[in-house]
Amino acid sequence: MENGDANQRRWNDPMRDDPAREDGGVPLEDEAAEGFPAHDDPVPDPGQRMRGRGGSKDSYTIGEVVERLRPEFPTLSVSKIRYLERRRLINLTRTRGGYRLFSGQDIELLKYILTLQDKEYLPLKVIKKRIEGGGGLTAGGDSANDLSRVLEDRTYTREELADTLETDSRFVDELVTVGVIGRTGELTQRDAEIARMALEMAKFSIQPRHLRGIMAAVDREAALFKQVVNPELRSGDEGRVAEAVNKARHLASVDSRMKELMMANVIDTFAP
Repeated sequence: MENGDANQRRWNDPMRDDPAREDGGVPLEDEAAEGFPAHDDPVPDPGQRMRGRGGSKDSYTIGEVVERLRPEFPTLSVSKIRYLERRRLINLTRTRGGYRLFSGQDIELLKYILTLQDKEYLPLKVIKKRIEGGGGLTAGGDSANDLSRVLEDRTYTREELADTLETDSRFVDELVTVGVIGRTGELTQRDAEIARMALEMAKFSIQPRHLRGIMAAVDREAALFKQVVNPELRSGDEGRVAEAVNKARHLASVDSRMKELMMANVIDTFAP
């Protein structure tokens, strides 16, 4: 496999361990320097629980938590949970031997974080701000609005966007190179959302270079819509131009929904 593809696999997990990060992330072997045990947490037999505070049986090991949540979050791993703890999104109790213990509330908080990140594509900085602000442990609803308020009307450098997405700047560079983002000369909030979705696709080995075809299809459809509204666009009348843009947006919305349904029909044929 080419070196580039090998490097791109690191982008597939935005919570990967990276000793070079500026946010305080450290490699697993350096956990002891932060007061964490350098060894792996034990993975007990299924159904076994470790005693928590006051000798209760309401605490779970990290292995049990991964096993319990993986059906809902297939990419969940021990290293992801460790990373979240190092980023101070979760604060776990430990045994005298240094092993992590999860309460029921810890598990609910972890589910909340994973839902916002894996299903709503919010960056950890936004999730942490929401938790610190006392947000309830229910994902969905106004999450997109929360992100809009945090990032409203701002532009990014390539490095800032990479940091927001918690990915390598080369990933952002490639998205710009293939024309998926940055087409106006700036990287906007909309570009950040596109890049976040591209990062989600990268988890399934669909890399930025593979998006050229999608972008080309978008350009062709946009040209068709522009042809439809071109008389209004060339009229010089501000009202007619605004109406033409709204008409093009409506066509794009219909087109997007139609393609979603067409794709669903095609995917239904996958099963033998």
